[in-house]
Amino acid sequence: MPTDPSTRAAMVRCLALLAAAAIVFELFYAGARPAAAGWLVQPWDKVAHFAAYSIIAALMWVATSGRMPFALVVLALLVGGLDELHQAGVPGRTADSMDFLADACAVAATIGVLSIWRRPSCAA
Repeated sequence: MPTDPSTRAAMVRCLALLAAAAIVFELFYAGARPAAAGWLVQPWDKVAHFAAYSIIAALMWVATSGRMPFALVVLALLVGGLDELHQAGVPGRTADSMDFLADACAVAATIGVLSIWRRPSCAA
């Protein structure tokens, strides 16, 4: 591992971006299988959506060093919407607005918490 802090930070950002991309790829790849339908029953499917999109949002936050939080929310919601549209075209799968809502809540909560956490303290 490099000892230069800027090089180490760049590697962490790159790995976070690759991990987020791998998760998104897996969502679409695994979601394209009809066997994915009914894999988790309610409400656990919503918990899985919340967890997956929280992780994606957090990884994208790390990949961008917390810059552009609004763009991260838009990008993650775009992925969630495309995931649901993709599922609508897979035999045995359906698009579910509640899944998208779980995705949106996860992204908003994660980016919101990370934004607050990053904000400098008012106490000096």
